[in-house]
Amino acid sequence: MLLLDSEAISSVAHGPDLRRDRVRALVMEMRSRELPIATVAAVLAEVVRGRPADAGVFAGLRRERVEVHPVDSRTGVRAGQLLGTVGAGSDMAIDAFLVADADLRGGAVIATCDTGDLRRLASAAQRVHVADLDR
Repeated sequence: MLLLDSEAISSVAHGPDLRRDRVRALVMEMRSRELPIATVAAVLAEVVRGRPADAGVFAGLRRERVEVHPVDSRTGVRAGQLLGTVGAGSDMAIDAFLVADADLRGGAVIATCDTGDLRRLASAAQRVHVADLDR
């Protein structure tokens, strides 16, 4: 599974071109393996602002057929455990929801530009890998 963080979703919606192309390449690779592309609902709070530009976000999600996973109590608890394990605060909660979702689903690749926080959280999870969109 490929999980998209806010930077990956923004890149699909609005560029920059290099990042958008990298996200699309990851999406194509996962599609060729018949693996799902997703994000967690909490990530939408980072990219949706109630403005006309939101249309690009929703169009990108539809075009790439991105599933939006809910943040339920199981995901919330696992995210809190991950934060506790790595000694992080609630400022990393949305990243923790992504890693928790990946961990609970048996692993995933998370596409991001924010590799530091996500790798820190992923170190406390199983089979969660971080793909840097800037490399």
